[in-house]
Amino acid sequence: TDCINLLQGGCKVCDRVLTVSPNYAMEIQSPEGACGMHEILRWKAGAMRLAGILNGIADEWNPSTDKFITTNYSIEDYKEGKAANKAALQKELGLDEDPGACLLGFCGRLCYQKGMPLILGNIQWMFHGHGAGRMQLIMMGKGEPEYQSRVAQAEQQFKGKICGYVGFDPKVEHKMMAGCDVLLMPSQYEPCGLPQMYAQAYGTLPVVHETGGLKDSVKGLWEEGRDRDTATGFLFTGFDENDMRGKIHKALELYHHRRETFHKMQENAMREDFYWPRMMDEYEQHVDWTMESNAFR
Repeated sequence: TDCINLLQGGCKVCDRVLTVSPNYAMEIQSPEGACGMHEILRWKAGAMRLAGILNGIADEWNPSTDKFITTNYSIEDYKEGKAANKAALQKELGLDEDPGACLLGFCGRLCYQKGMPLILGNIQWMFHGHGAGRMQLIMMGKGEPEYQSRVAQAEQQFKGKICGYVGFDPKVEHKMMAGCDVLLMPSQYEPCGLPQMYAQAYGTLPVVHETGGLKDSVKGLWEEGRDRDTATGFLFTGFDENDMRGKIHKALELYHHRRETFHKMQENAMREDFYWPRMMDEYEQHVDWTMESNAFR
């Protein structure tokens, strides 16, 4: 059926195209990433009229002032603060009150694009003698009935170790960022994403698929000797259960056996600056360039 593509029309006639991360601005110049609009977007990029500016987060995402979490903390006392928030979160969500368990969290839409098959496909491995140490998992979100059902089933199968929170509560999301040790964000594609930024502000290390804004906002621990002083999380390259499993295993290994490196990564993450004012300056620069330039033809 013939139809009008308003987005394509807008991209064609506008003076400048801005999107929500530098890496996504590259991805949409490919046939796979642009759903057929790649030629127009390459045309814009060739004329220096296409750019990606990473999204920012509001100042409500600050563990030192967050009114929803049990104990406020900063980089100076994050170990004690996160321990107190973990204990409160475990109690609230019906998990075993186990301070030594590595607490993993997922918060997002329960659908394929957000990577639910990868998380659910690793459940049995995670909780059946993988050898990397104790863990717990919180999955919060709503979405496709199939995944909602599987999340609920996982909670029933592993009572006290998994919380399947079918629904969404913004207060619980804040508590998860403060209480979890690791955030899972294995999106198939993600133009920018915000939870991985929230997590880092709270000293929670993201495990993410290397795509879109996730690649721009998480600094991976690829080689420990080289990356220890900069890494803020763990990236995997293929949208595949096994690729994700390797990075979960790495995160658990550091948490249980090399805590000094895990803490260094938490501190790296908390020093990152994702707040909006810096991004606003970039938008203003592009507005100035657009106003000062000739119309795009």
